[in-house]
Amino acid sequence: MKNEKQIKSGVISEIKDSNKQSNSNQVSSSYDQRGTSKVWQFFCSVKLAVVIILVLVVACILGTVILQERTLDEYTAKYGYGLATFFRITQLNNIFHSYWFSVLLVLICTNLICCTIKRWRNTFLQTGFILTHLSIILILIGGVVKLQLGVKGSVNVYKGKSVDYFLTQELTRQGKIDYVKRDLPFTIALDDFILEKNEPKFQLVSYIKEKDRQKILEIKLSKKQRVASSDYKVTVTDYIPDAELRQEPVNASDKPDNPAIFVKTLGSEKVTAEGWLLANDRNYYDDKKQNLRIEYLWFPSQHELESAISSVETSSPKVSVFVLGQTKEYPLELNKIFKLEGTGYSVRFLQYVLNYGDRRPIEEQLPDNPAVQVELISPEGEETRWVFERFPDWDKMHPSKYKDVKLACSGITSSYMAKNTVRILQAEDGKQVLVFIKDRHIVETMPWELEKKYSIRDLDRQVMVSNYFPSFDFKKDVVKKSDKIGTPAIYVDIEGPSGKYTEWLLSGSQYATWYPDNNFALVYEPTGESIKHFISNLRIVDNGQTVAEKAIKVNDPLKYKGYAIYQSSYDPEAGNFSGLQIVKDPGIPIAYSGFGAICVGVVFIFYIKPFLRKKQKKEVEV
Repeated sequence: MKNEKQIKSGVISEIKDSNKQSNSNQVSSSYDQRGTSKVWQFFCSVKLAVVIILVLVVACILGTVILQERTLDEYTAKYGYGLATFFRITQLNNIFHSYWFSVLLVLICTNLICCTIKRWRNTFLQTGFILTHLSIILILIGGVVKLQLGVKGSVNVYKGKSVDYFLTQELTRQGKIDYVKRDLPFTIALDDFILEKNEPKFQLVSYIKEKDRQKILEIKLSKKQRVASSDYKVTVTDYIPDAELRQEPVNASDKPDNPAIFVKTLGSEKVTAEGWLLANDRNYYDDKKQNLRIEYLWFPSQHELESAISSVETSSPKVSVFVLGQTKEYPLELNKIFKLEGTGYSVRFLQYVLNYGDRRPIEEQLPDNPAVQVELISPEGEETRWVFERFPDWDKMHPSKYKDVKLACSGITSSYMAKNTVRILQAEDGKQVLVFIKDRHIVETMPWELEKKYSIRDLDRQVMVSNYFPSFDFKKDVVKKSDKIGTPAIYVDIEGPSGKYTEWLLSGSQYATWYPDNNFALVYEPTGESIKHFISNLRIVDNGQTVAEKAIKVNDPLKYKGYAIYQSSYDPEAGNFSGLQIVKDPGIPIAYSGFGAICVGVVFIFYIKPFLRKKQKKEVEV
């Protein structure tokens, strides 16, 4: 019986071995058949993987070095027309969304799949191997899906309104940026917009003009601080957390030190505008709707006034050049080269505008932001700068090639002529003349008196001078509004070469407070970002019903139907609208599956597989 059992056992063992050998031969034959396929061998090649990876690395480097998703004009300005055209044709201007980049990802993904199948043996111990390779494949597939099917855009939604679309920015074949409207399968409603602010902070900044140097001073009551390397000392003597500056115009004396008039414009017997015009300061008012300018000009003698009556031009624009301790002024004559004596520099004025950024002809521009384009010429080369009349510090705050040369312009605003201009002229001897100018031609001249109305030709407007101060000044008074921090103010003592000077500094002021020598200034200003959070209360309406609601913040989106709605910006002036970023990325679930697979695969390789091998080894030894 025992021999019979041994014989049966041997037969069964031989049958099993035969089956195993047969299966092994079948598998081997299958692989041999695959191996005969050149296409299969090509996609299973490790060399192919190396080549694709190297090309991808080069593409990523180019995508970092070359500016991406810019206009053809920007590429032409930076790289030249030839390279710009080459970038556009080869899609090097948009590498990560190009078709050839997606093809590379598909190729490396195919190579990984083929290599995985070729090296796969049907054993449980290879689970980690399969999962890690599968994870890379899923991540690559997710990337391809994102690049080809994903969309990202933005839309502004006003409070109490809703939208069912968003705008995406796309680069056309001509190399221009275009905005494409994309419909949403639902509606986004903005119920409320909330701004959360940080506790405001403020700083006291000193500025010494001759040294062009700033320094932040401490704000401590009764502490005298010496401004380093200067003769100035500053002491903060009082503080109001929420202050208001009240100013009352007064006449300081009968001597015409600072002549000013109070002017009213009237339409249909109603006052449309009124205010003080100062001969030595803001001496004009512009009514943009009527294309009307009212000017006030003061003359120390009747002779000068008579000359101005018959002249349309009253001032000429000029450019000031500060170099090597010298100041030189030149008339604004375009394309004329002025040599700066003893410096080696020359300047040429290329163009000027009344409103920088306004592309209309200069005749149609209003003097909102006058500027001059200046070309500096020296043996070391040329440099072109824009100089702004209303922002004289612009030249100091922005990097330039010739840092020792400072530029400024003036007189552009005052030389501007509106279609309709009313000039109110006054001389020290008492003569007063009104001049009406239309289309740069004098059409009427007459004397004027206080409290008398004068009609402006061809306009439904009247002008009247209601008051005159020979020496205009302000009676200033700073009052406390509340105990909460709002618009704080500090009272400072400034000691310097001209003696002691005291003044209130309000944080809301747009201008610096200057010491009498016009060399030292103080600014009390807010510092840091005052906005802590901007929050949008959103509702998703689908088929007429509210299906989702959320108060979204930055990096905390509302998600619905594969779309993620992010808080990206807001209306900084009135806070009436919220800027939303709309993102749809169908590749994310695939990529996340890949990340999950790689985590499981790594755990299997480093922990489960060694444990199973150790267990099998013990069973064999037993």
